[in-house]
Amino acid sequence: MRKSVKPEDYKGEYSDTVKPEDLLIMGSMPDSAIGSMPLYDGISEGLWRISLETGLGLIVDIRRIPLTQSEIDRCNREDINPYDIPSNGRIYIARPASEYHLRDDISVIGYMTADKVCRVKNKDRISFLKS
Repeated sequence: MRKSVKPEDYKGEYSDTVKPEDLLIMGSMPDSAIGSMPLYDGISEGLWRISLETGLGLIVDIRRIPLTQSEIDRCNREDINPYDIPSNGRIYIARPASEYHLRDDISVIGYMTADKVCRVKNKDRISFLKS
């Protein structure tokens, strides 16, 4: 699934500005956004590229990722993973701020970690994005 980008060869523009505990957000752009990743190749690919660009890991709660009912219906009909379909949305990297939790147009889906491991949570189950 992954493209030919190798972590050791990838130098992202956010590697010096993104810090562990920075938030991953979907929806409207937050005021404290310090970077974003388009989702042309799907959410899974976007998360992987954020990790490569920043040199950090991440933890994402899959239940917080906003999907429309039409996207879910399409994926059910075509038997595809909704997190791998192209989208015109973006994942934003933002500094922590409590008002994100109060806005209806923003969903905090996770945060950056100091390790280089990409984890996806679904309730108590944790899985890993593979390279």
